[in-house]
Amino acid sequence: MEYRRACDYREGGFSLTLQRDFEAELQLLVSGGETIPHSVRRSAEWLKELRVWHTFSRNSPATSCQDAARKRNRLGHQGIPLWDELKSFLGEYHDAQGVRQVFLAHCRGDRKLDLDKLRSALQFAGEIRRVSLMNEARLWETHRAGYGTVNPMMEAGAEVQVFDYELHRPIGVPNTVMTNAGDHTWAVEFDPSELVLKLEGARWADIVQPQTETSERTFWGVREPRTIGILTGNPCDSGLDLCNAVNKHLRELLGKNSLGDVSMPKIVIVSAPEIGISMEMDKREDPLRNALLCAVDELCAAGAKILAHPAHTTHFFAPDISVHAAEKGVQFISMVQATVATLRRTQVKEIALLGTKYVTDFHQHWSVYSEALEGIKVHVPSEAGWKKIQDLGYEVQQRGPTPACFNWMRDLLRKEVPRSCKHVLLAMTEFSPVVRELKSRGLQGKVLIDPVDIYGEAIAREYLGLSTAPTS
Repeated sequence: MEYRRACDYREGGFSLTLQRDFEAELQLLVSGGETIPHSVRRSAEWLKELRVWHTFSRNSPATSCQDAARKRNRLGHQGIPLWDELKSFLGEYHDAQGVRQVFLAHCRGDRKLDLDKLRSALQFAGEIRRVSLMNEARLWETHRAGYGTVNPMMEAGAEVQVFDYELHRPIGVPNTVMTNAGDHTWAVEFDPSELVLKLEGARWADIVQPQTETSERTFWGVREPRTIGILTGNPCDSGLDLCNAVNKHLRELLGKNSLGDVSMPKIVIVSAPEIGISMEMDKREDPLRNALLCAVDELCAAGAKILAHPAHTTHFFAPDISVHAAEKGVQFISMVQATVATLRRTQVKEIALLGTKYVTDFHQHWSVYSEALEGIKVHVPSEAGWKKIQDLGYEVQQRGPTPACFNWMRDLLRKEVPRSCKHVLLAMTEFSPVVRELKSRGLQGKVLIDPVDIYGEAIAREYLGLSTAPTS
């Protein structure tokens, strides 16, 4: 249940009005016999007075940041990343006149406070101590404040609240943090940058240690998301196939901790029609290289930090793409390297390599697989097979996976793959939409290996900061 904001435009300006009967809306979150805790009601009043957008929710009893993060409810899902849980510290010190001062300090839940930095932020060189809530009679008797209920809204007599700079910078979606609302079963969500702007006595400072704390029990994904750039041809079918593969593997890797669309990466696709001239790459090498590098520039300018190119023929230019991207601080991941690494890890010793002549004719220097597959027995197509593969590729590009494509695919598996060879590497992206719809009996008992799917897993693992090889 979320409070709604009404936007009021007056005289060319933008005015935000919070329309709410918070008492009635809080009542929607209590069950029979329950009462709204005073601390929760006070938090709602406080945020309303500040005119800060917020929303309350309920969770099972939670105390520590890690415990609370696993139990928070947001956007229809239980659990939030640890860095979206607000960590709060209620501290005290005696100033130069010997007067006791109370303050609050806040940071993201996966950070540790640096007391030396905190002293500097408070312009104080003495000892900082944590306030013992049980010894604070007023806090305990009036609010039952205790471990797990410290928050920016509490009435603790803190004239200064220090917020770590990192809270000013959004991390992921939806750019908010959550914390307790003064009770172990009540939570509130808000934008910390908006709160600090409107809260008297609030200030920004660098108050955390550089390293982050990790949760051994829960993996929520990536703390610092990187944009993925996909360089594809026109039409952009292979780019869309790779996009779907990346998202599929991200969901599988995150499992129940996938938060849906907010867990998925930002993906930028550049579809370059010039890649179509790769069908005559031997005559058009230089303009093709220039077109690919211009597309790399376009993706880098769009903010891509991980670069992918789901194409086999033009992977001949992978070294050029990789160097050009690296000069701009962007990481290029090779589909060929990811595919061959999977073959070796799964101990595939023999394959049939189906692709255009540029890709599968090892007697020419264009093939990106000739050296990569060293040590693996490789069967390549015949002249008739290459002609059929080229016809299939053109047909998919012009008309999609037509019935003729299915017939050609069956013929290729039957005539171009030896009976003794079980694994078939589909080294042309136009195969992907065909084999997706090919009936099982049309597979001729072969195991078809789709490099685009392998590529999607490699990119997903890199995005999440996981090992490049699956653990299973």
